[in-house]
Amino acid sequence: MSHFHQWDEIIEDDEPGPTLPAGMTRRGIILGDLMLGLHGAVAGLKAEPHAHPNDQVCIMIKGRMLMEIDGETRIMGPGEFAYVPRNVEHRIQTMDEDAVVLDVFSPFREDIARRLAELGKGKTD
Repeated sequence: MSHFHQWDEIIEDDEPGPTLPAGMTRRGIILGDLMLGLHGAVAGLKAEPHAHPNDQVCIMIKGRMLMEIDGETRIMGPGEFAYVPRNVEHRIQTMDEDAVVLDVFSPFREDIARRLAELGKGKTD
C-alpha cells in the first residue's frame, strides 16, 4: 500500500449512523495507529455530546464551528485546532455556513474502523 494518498480517492460516507450524524460526511483512513477523518458538515448541524476512548485533534479547514470540550466552548475558524483528550465529553455545532474539519484520532476509533471496512476502505500500514 502506498504511503501517499488523496482525499478524493477515499470513499465518502454520507449515510447517517452511530458514528456519523445526519448532515455530515466522512472520508476516513487508518494509517498505523492513527485515523484521519475529513468531515464535512452542513450549516446549522448540532451533534450530540459524546466521548470516546481516543485522543482527538480537530483541525478547522473551512467554515466556522462551535466546539465544546469538557464545558469549555469556543467558535473555531479555519487555521484553528482543538485537542479533545480521550473519554472527555465534547460536541460540535456548525454556524451559518458549511464546515470542513480534519479529525485525527489516536488510537484509531474501532467503531469508525468497522464502518470504513463496510465501505471497502480497510486499514493501511
